Order: sequence, then C-alpha cells, then structure tokens
Amino acid sequence: MALSKRVVVCQQPNYFAWLGYLEQCATADTLIFLDTVQWIRQGRQHRARILPHPSAASRTGGAEFTWLTLPVRGQGHRDKPLREIEIAGPWASDHWKTLQAIYARRPFFKTQLEPLVRPWLESQGEAQSKSTSFSEVAISSTRLCLEALGFAPEIRLSSQLPERGRSTERLVSLCQAVSATAYYTGVGATYIDSSLFRDSGIELVWQRWKQPEYDQGRATRKTHLSVLDALANVPLAEIRSWLEPKPWGPFGEQTRQYLQSP
Repeated sequence: MALSKRVVVCQQPNYFAWLGYLEQCATADTLIFLDTVQWIRQGRQHRARILPHPSAASRTGGAEFTWLTLPVRGQGHRDKPLREIEIAGPWASDHWKTLQAIYARRPFFKTQLEPLVRPWLESQGEAQSKSTSFSEVAISSTRLCLEALGFAPEIRLSSQLPERGRSTERLVSLCQAVSATAYYTGVGATYIDSSLFRDSGIELVWQRWKQPEYDQGRATRKTHLSVLDALANVPLAEIRSWLEPKPWGPFGEQTRQYLQSP
C-alpha cells in the first residue's frame, strides 16, 4: 500500500501569530502545540504585533508598530509550563477597541476582521470570570484563523503526548509519538540538531516561505505583523493562497506522489 508523508509541525502557542507561523500550521498534517515549554516574557507567545494608530505613526520618531498583549500572571513562570500560566485580568474589550481604532477604515475590516474576531473576543470576555490558561487563549486564536482560512490540521498538545529530553530530542520524540515521516520547521530554529532527525528516519525540512507584500494603507509596508493586519487588508481567499502548500513545494500534491512508497 502506498504511504504518503505525514508532516508534523511543533509550535509554541502564539496569540494571533504572524503569517509565517500560520504557513507552517497550514502545511501540517499534525500540528503539535508545545504547551509544556516555558513562557518567554519578552517573546511573542502572549502578544500580537500590529501597526500603530496612524496619528502615532505620523509623529516624528513615532512607533513603527504596537502590541496587543495578553496580561499574564508571570510570577514564578520559570518553574511553570505554558499550560499553567494564567491570564491576569480583563483584556478582550481593550483589544477590540484598539483594533477598531487602527483598522476601522481598512477595506476588509467590516467584512472580515470584525465578523471573525469581534465575536471571538466577546466570548473571551465572557470567560474572564473563570481561570483561563494563556496557552488555551493563544491556541484558540490560531484555531480561529486556520478554520476561517479553510485549513484543518490534526491538533495535539505536547502535554498529552509522551515526550522525552530537551530541545531536538523532545521534538523527535513528539514526532515519533504521532508517526511523523517529516518535520517542517522555521529557519529561526538554529538549535536543531539535524543528525537526531536523520538517525530517527524523519525528514527535516526548513521553511523557505516569503511573505507577500500587500497594501497596509501606510507609506512604508511592514512584515512580520499579526495575521490581524492581513485580515483587515487582504481578501481571505488571497491569504489562503499565500499559505496553502503549492504543488511544486516540499509537501505539495505533485511532490507527495513522487515520494510515495510502494
């Protein structure tokens, strides 16, 4: 029987991540969220980078971007996995007000960003009376975007899988737990020891995706912004076309046919 590749991607939970993150997620057959790693206070796990308000950006020396930040209880975070880091207080309504102030005049705010994100934020606001895990909120934001774009990888949590070791050894063990034949990773993962994947018989593939430029309504276009920015400026179908595996890509349908085993 012919067996095609099973592509696995492991990601730390990120709140409304940038498009390159979502391209990896969209490529995966199985997407594993690493909810057992540590929270990074200065990282992007709990915050989304968006454009600043036009009035702030126009000032001399004005900010090039701003953050939508989830307030987390960071005390003792070095001793806790992400799944145990909790949201510290109200945030959802403030995030919506910020998005509205910055993007309300963009072409797809009313037809895409608002109907997709506003109900989700309102539901998060209703849940704030309960103890909410930061990683649950971040993962939910990624699920929301993937579903809207028509991608449906199998989603697993590292906390629910057998894992061993640290760094590359941990990734290899997670891949083995879900019968991966290939692991797709970003070029920033310079810590990876490729020999461990090779010895395990798992193909290691590096991301070579480049973000397309699009009109952001500003004189200078920025990259590595949250998907929220694209949702306000670009049709969903076009965003999907940027992220979906291409027939000529490492995991495209044509490539899969050639890589199948008899």
